[in-house]
Amino acid sequence: MRKTLWLVLLWLVGGLALAAPTASDPQPPSLLGVWHGTYPASDGQGTVELWMGVYWQLSKDGWNVRGHNRWQVHQGDAALHGGASHGKNAEQFDTISGSIDRDGRHVHLSEDTRGSRIDATLESPDTLNASFYAKGASTPRFTVVLKRIDTHYDPSQHATLGLDVSHHSGKVDWKQVEAHGYRFAYIKASEGVDNPDAMFAQHWAALRDTGLARGAYHFYVTEDDPVQQAKFFASRLRDDPGTLPPAVDVELLGKNTSGDMTATLLSFLKTFEQETGIKPAIYTAAAFWDRYYRPEFSEYPLWMAEYGVKMPKVPFGWQNWTFWQHAENRPVPGVEMSADISLAHPDLNLNQLIPRSP
Repeated sequence: MRKTLWLVLLWLVGGLALAAPTASDPQPPSLLGVWHGTYPASDGQGTVELWMGVYWQLSKDGWNVRGHNRWQVHQGDAALHGGASHGKNAEQFDTISGSIDRDGRHVHLSEDTRGSRIDATLESPDTLNASFYAKGASTPRFTVVLKRIDTHYDPSQHATLGLDVSHHSGKVDWKQVEAHGYRFAYIKASEGVDNPDAMFAQHWAALRDTGLARGAYHFYVTEDDPVQQAKFFASRLRDDPGTLPPAVDVELLGKNTSGDMTATLLSFLKTFEQETGIKPAIYTAAAFWDRYYRPEFSEYPLWMAEYGVKMPKVPFGWQNWTFWQHAENRPVPGVEMSADISLAHPDLNLNQLIPRSP
């Protein structure tokens, strides 16, 4: 049985007051990227996985770093990591602050709330050796070797351009959209248990006469029954599921939502697969997903949203993204109002993306 620990580290400006670097000081190494490693569980049963995402690094008034982490471990290891439990997993959120040594290899961090310490050494450009200490302890509780994961994406690469629209976008001339370089489109089909998008049928039919790959999405309402939502979405695609994986848009938390949201979303996904034979994609943003959902969805393609960055933060549970919505409410030739803009990952061949479950 595998036991999972997730750690995300977001480097921000700030931290400890150190002397400003001089011209003769070496420059800090680049720690940007996603790091991953495993180590034995404390009870000797299985392994624990650890992920660390480094998305921002800046030298200002010294080599200071600040960010946050999130732990998620099996209940049996909760005492080791001090996590508060909900559901079958234990979770712990905390902010961290620290610095990079002048040698450019050693990183020292501490958790602001619990006071635990993380000492890491950059052994090579893609290998980070990290030790985790309880507050005041002189010996580490555990040490893990992290390897930088290659997401096979460079911001300078050409990526396939796409967009998504709903009735809010108004009328769309899809031939004009295609002529301006867009190669795929997602169309809103439904919301909740009984709210169809008024423009879906028109857009869906018009897209058949273009060369664009097309997918439909459902806006997930956390307060509505997940099984009924899945069946409603499936009914909208019964005769024509499109050429891209249908997606469920998970981005808002209803004010009256209660219970285990991971379990209810899994219920939606499994029901949709049973109804259609198609494995759907999940649309979300890391800032929302990481707070409310456990990392149990890696089998589903990820369509993620993050704006104004060169490298997006992948939510807990995935190593990579399939689609990245990198801009919202933008003017697009052929679209009456506006549309959101997405990229398909450079490794993705849209012509080979057949949305059927194995």
